[in-house]
Amino acid sequence: MKKLTFLLISFMVLAFAACNDDEKGSYPPTYQGFRYQPAVVHAGDSVVITAVQQKKGHYLNATNYTWSMTILVNNNGEAKSEELNAKKHTNYGGIDSSDPEWRIMLPPNTIPGTYTCKFAAEWSNSADGVGGIFNGGTGEGCTGTIESQSYVLYSKASGSFRLQVQ
Repeated sequence: MKKLTFLLISFMVLAFAACNDDEKGSYPPTYQGFRYQPAVVHAGDSVVITAVQQKKGHYLNATNYTWSMTILVNNNGEAKSEELNAKKHTNYGGIDSSDPEWRIMLPPNTIPGTYTCKFAAEWSNSADGVGGIFNGGTGEGCTGTIESQSYVLYSKASGSFRLQVQ
């Protein structure tokens, strides 16, 4: 009887430990796309673009966010490409796990059109990564997609959306 009780308790402990494995490894945030304001964008506008997290990441340290968008500007009657970009370094698990934002001011001579905004993120894992791909699809009120990937030592994400400038 003692052996049976011990065996049952052992199985219960193992089952409980197996259920908590998700909390032991690092994984990146799962994103549901981008939101931007104002809803209608014109040349010269200040625009806030946000990568919206559906689920926060776990056990992440040093973080690098990179944003970029190539636009066309009117340069004395000629269309000229101009690269807008930003980089941010933070500590996801210790300082800032909020939704990453990019605040840009479009030049007043931006030519109306559709431009692709690109986003990338890299995290150092503070525990072994769980491995896998995380994609929340496109959430309500969001546009574009962001796919996150988990590896043993680091995690990363990348995504894009198309911004219409009127």
